[in-house]
Amino acid sequence: LEPTLAVPSRNERIRTTAAEIALSGRNPVEQVRLLLDWIQRHIRPEAVDVFSALDVLEGKKAECQGHAYLYTAFARSLGIPTRVVNGIVYAKDYQGFLFHTWSESHLDGKWVAVDPTFHQLPADATHVKFIEGETVSDLLPLVPLMGKINLRIVSVNNP
Repeated sequence: LEPTLAVPSRNERIRTTAAEIALSGRNPVEQVRLLLDWIQRHIRPEAVDVFSALDVLEGKKAECQGHAYLYTAFARSLGIPTRVVNGIVYAKDYQGFLFHTWSESHLDGKWVAVDPTFHQLPADATHVKFIEGETVSDLLPLVPLMGKINLRIVSVNNP
């Protein structure tokens, strides 16, 4: 997956930072875990507008979309195919579903949901993907859904 304005994976600062973070990772899964750990420690979750992974790296704060941009840029710079996805996720604090952005990385031959905001690999089953993409035009199909989705949990089976 190629770099974009939001996910500039070939940017020297992105590449250098990701390489330093993932240095001890022996395989892509370990590298992903190291990236998630770093983001968890260094990027403060905050409702701020960011337009690219570089904004997040510089400001050290972001909402879910910014977390996904930064993680995706890092992963792509390491040669791990990764895409940004958008949908809804269950938020326990709000006792309901909220719109959310996370990533998917191609690991061990399959696409795996990775949530850098919630530090999850794989992301849990409450993530419901609607679309893939990080550009404004990619997100436009979500607009008609805003305020019109009504979900409720019927049952939960814990293993």
